Amino acid sequence: MNKLIKAEGFRLRGQIAFLLICSVICGLIPVITSINAWDADLGTQVGGSGITIMSIMMLFPPIFASITGNLYDHGKLGFYEIMAGNKPFAIVFSKLATDGVLFLVLTVIAACAYYVYAGFRNGLGSFDHPLIRLFLVILVLAHIAFCSVLISLCIRQVRSGAVACFMRFWIVDILFFPFLMWLFGTVLDLKQLALHFSYMSLTNQLMILVSEPVDTMIALHVLLGFAIEFALWYFIIDLGIRKRKIA
Repeated sequence: MNKLIKAEGFRLRGQIAFLLICSVICGLIPVITSINAWDADLGTQVGGSGITIMSIMMLFPPIFASITGNLYDHGKLGFYEIMAGNKPFAIVFSKLATDGVLFLVLTVIAACAYYVYAGFRNGLGSFDHPLIRLFLVILVLAHIAFCSVLISLCIRQVRSGAVACFMRFWIVDILFFPFLMWLFGTVLDLKQLALHFSYMSLTNQLMILVSEPVDTMIALHVLLGFAIEFALWYFIIDLGIRKRKIA
């Protein structure tokens, strides 16, 4: 797997500048939205973090999928990795150790750097349990970054992978989960089940983590949601790679 990681790192070098530009642009969003509350404490400033969260959910996953998806469009290197007999585990985790980690680091910096600065500069205010909240936010961002890579490895086409990521992290979160919340909460009067669907939305998870009390339920949804979706995409990739090896 070391050779795959080195090869992937070499392939990514040409994308670093583009990723940095995207991260800087996204990182400026919380600064701009907090101009009128520059001297306010962190608890007040995170109240305006909705635009930052929406920007991350809408922009980053398609970008990540496009960059990883280039593996299959430029020289068909991804298919050669399969043909060379590399194990699915090695192929997938070489991408996660390079693409996924890089995407995660840049996303965390873009999403959190200003708020960390504001917390040190102006105090936390009503923002309690900052380290726990930060850890859970990083897990949600890891969910977005790593699963974007996995989705692109499933699709193996740049445009289709980008569209699939947009659908997963934007349409599903904004339309599908709210529909389930309405269906089970209002129509079927199963309010507890509707509450669980609300916690499944990554957008809602981020909103809750920055503005609502943190409890066991949100922590479990963050952890289990990440683990279950990760396992699902990995299973699909593993199955696809094994079929190609047999073929």
